[in-house]
Amino acid sequence: MYRIIIVGLILAVGCWACASGGGAQSAAGNAPGASAAPASPDPLADFSGVWKGKQVSTMMAARWNVTFKLKREGNEFKGDYLCAPGNATCRNNTPHGWVRGQIADRGFRVSMEDTSWCTYYMDDFYPPKADGEYTCYMNGGIADQGTFKLVGPPTPTD
Repeated sequence: MYRIIIVGLILAVGCWACASGGGAQSAAGNAPGASAAPASPDPLADFSGVWKGKQVSTMMAARWNVTFKLKREGNEFKGDYLCAPGNATCRNNTPHGWVRGQIADRGFRVSMEDTSWCTYYMDDFYPPKADGEYTCYMNGGIADQGTFKLVGPPTPTD
C-alpha cells in the first residue's frame, strides 16, 4: 500500500514539474517572448563620457539631479558621481561619489563620501539614453531606493 502511495506522489510531482517548466529545457532562450538574438556580451560598452539625468527616491519622495563622468579603462569604467539638489538636498548632504563598474555587467557601484554606497542597475540602455533602478546602503541596511533616467553623449553616426 505504501509503495502505491509513494509511486503516486512521485508521478504527481513529476507531472507538476513538467507542467510548471521545471525541466532543463526551460532556459531563458526558450522562454515565451524571449528574443532569438543573443544578449550583448558587453551591455555597457558605450557607457562612457558625461551622463546627466534625474534620480528619484521611492522611499523619500526626493528628486536629485545627477551626473556621471565616466572613463573606460579596458573592460572596466571608472569615474565620478555628482549630485545636485532637485526638490531636496542630496542624500546625507553628500554630493560626490566614485563610480566603478564592468562593461560586461548591467550594473555598477558608487561609493559615496559618507561611506555609504549605491548599486545602479540599467533596465534600459540605448545610448544616448539609459534608465534603471538603484539601491543605497549604509550601516548594514538599505538607506534609499529609487529610479534614475540618464542622457549621455550623442552616439557616433556611421
